[in-house]
Amino acid sequence: MDFENMTNEGLAHLALSELHTCQSYYNRMFFGLLESSESAKHQKIRAWATTFVNQANIHMRKHWLGHDPKEIQSIDLIETKTLIEAKDYSRSLFQAMSSLTEAGLFEDEHFSRLMSLSLNFYFLHARRLHLLIDELTNLQVELPRVSLMDTIFNDDGIPNYRVSAESIFELNEDKDPTIRSLSGQRQKKYEELIHKGHQWMAKKEYDLARESFMRALNFKESAEAYNLIGWAYSLEDQYDTAKKFCMKAIQIDPSYGAPYNDLGSYLLAEGEVNESLKWFELAKNSRHYQNREYPYINAGRAYLSKKEFKKALEEFSMALTLAPFNEELHTTVQRIKETLDKSELFQEKTLPPPLF
Repeated sequence: MDFENMTNEGLAHLALSELHTCQSYYNRMFFGLLESSESAKHQKIRAWATTFVNQANIHMRKHWLGHDPKEIQSIDLIETKTLIEAKDYSRSLFQAMSSLTEAGLFEDEHFSRLMSLSLNFYFLHARRLHLLIDELTNLQVELPRVSLMDTIFNDDGIPNYRVSAESIFELNEDKDPTIRSLSGQRQKKYEELIHKGHQWMAKKEYDLARESFMRALNFKESAEAYNLIGWAYSLEDQYDTAKKFCMKAIQIDPSYGAPYNDLGSYLLAEGEVNESLKWFELAKNSRHYQNREYPYINAGRAYLSKKEFKKALEEFSMALTLAPFNEELHTTVQRIKETLDKSELFQEKTLPPPLF
């Protein structure tokens, strides 16, 4: 691969990766429709194919090949196209864009604008085809896992994917090679969205927080993100949904402790005290858990609700050893000790007299 004219090899790799992601998205839709031959022949599908081929032809000539605008205006538009013709044409288009990218013919700023225009263009037409598939068939098409694109969710269930030239060019300016890599860029976007979600949570904007955490899943499917989505639901008392996301988090990473603890907390809030204790025990024994005192605190709360003060004291005391600077824990432990002292004193005063 020749990158002599590219100042940043990582930029070209990322662009090619996103082009291949887009092409794979098209191929999944083409394959599904062509397997269902009747759907492929539908008038709306043929209309999409015709529009796609005509507009893609103009886009390629204007932006990638630099043809004269007057020459482009004189292009004869094709009246009708089949889905097979659209599939074949899309393959040649993606091959052409990949070859031109590999050739390194563009300055970075121009390449960033060119790539943003093209990615936005092709993902827009892909969304339109996906909407038609949902309207006309029962096919389930997997959404793309994008790297450069921002994901904008819609009520119809098919996201918009958008990217600006500025965000692509920023990659070219980034001096950190890990950020310029595909995995580095995914991780960076993931962390940004998780951070943004926490900011929305602090503002009690739970819908926006959930959206941010869900967008993070496009860049990395993690137990953390699923668990945070569940947390956002729980704060609106949607415990059934919250528990489902906890279970999904556990499925992704059984060693991650937070979802065990959170699931126990939701059960405790619903009055399922004994069941909650089972999950707190699993959280305590998990390998990966930063805030290891939490399941002990929650188990202590569960035992307090059962008025089993000695067991509650054991749990809170253990939590205190894990978080020795937590003033609230110090206070809680002291109050439980006072309660136990009063209880023992009361029992001594009310003991029956000896029989002999």
